[in-house]
Amino acid sequence: MKGNTGMRRFGVLLVVALAALIVAASPAFAYTFTRELRPGDTGKDVKALQIRIAGWYPKDDQSRLALDGKYGPTTAASVKAFQEFYGLSPDSVAGPATFAVIDGLEDDNGSTLHFNWKEFTQNNNSGCSAKANAYSGTFKGGSVAPRRARKNVKKVMWRLEALRAKAGNNPIGINSAFRSTAYNDCIGGARLSQHMYGTAVDNRMAKVSNRTERDLAKATQFSGIGCYSSMSHNHFDLRVDNRDLAGARFWWWPDRDKSGRDLAEDGKPCWGETATNQKSTASVGGDRVAPLIPSASFLRLFSTTSEWYGGLAD
Repeated sequence: MKGNTGMRRFGVLLVVALAALIVAASPAFAYTFTRELRPGDTGKDVKALQIRIAGWYPKDDQSRLALDGKYGPTTAASVKAFQEFYGLSPDSVAGPATFAVIDGLEDDNGSTLHFNWKEFTQNNNSGCSAKANAYSGTFKGGSVAPRRARKNVKKVMWRLEALRAKAGNNPIGINSAFRSTAYNDCIGGARLSQHMYGTAVDNRMAKVSNRTERDLAKATQFSGIGCYSSMSHNHFDLRVDNRDLAGARFWWWPDRDKSGRDLAEDGKPCWGETATNQKSTASVGGDRVAPLIPSASFLRLFSTTSEWYGGLAD
């Protein structure tokens, strides 16, 4: 009997220990760095650092900071740029001071300071069926398991944090992020949309034009940047980092015409690039005109309005 009791206690302790490991590794909890990280280091903690500072890689030429757990030159350059921005000693070594800033930008639940998980879950659209809306408010029903989608969303959050900081901490409104496959079909999303993987976000930034936000996104490691001739939002994604959609791991940014205007996939100037396409074909709160430079109050409306039914191409 004593032996059986001991085994039961051991089993309980083992379950508790395994649960603790699962919690520590979960994307729903903040990460704790336990050692100083410097060039030459490798490991899961290096990858965790890369996820958090990738948006600070100081180039906009489609060169990439790989999330590979190896502290190489690109990681060092990103850490240095992050340190410079936040007034730290720019030595490219991630130590207590750098981690303190990172900790201040991450919530206990694993989301970031200015973004929360709910903003990235599937919307509910009255124009869609019950089947398409079945996973509203979740990360279920997509092209990857919910846990993988959530990990991808975390990467997007950290890029958006960097983008927001570079733009003077102007708020970013999110209109569409994760989508289940049925929901994506309903709203006219692309067949292989990055949204179904949790790697994409449709958004606008307060006090900043769409063009300016796109230019900032190019310097924040967003490998997919889309715009539309008749829709007033930007689309950003991490397609190069999406291991589950190998055929789309390439840089996708708007082409520009001879006048220097960003072009949508239909070959027309992106919304806001000309004076003749300032009206959005979408209705937002009954107002068919979306401002070229949105206010914070407009973005609150934009963020609580479901995807504009039909015509979405991303």
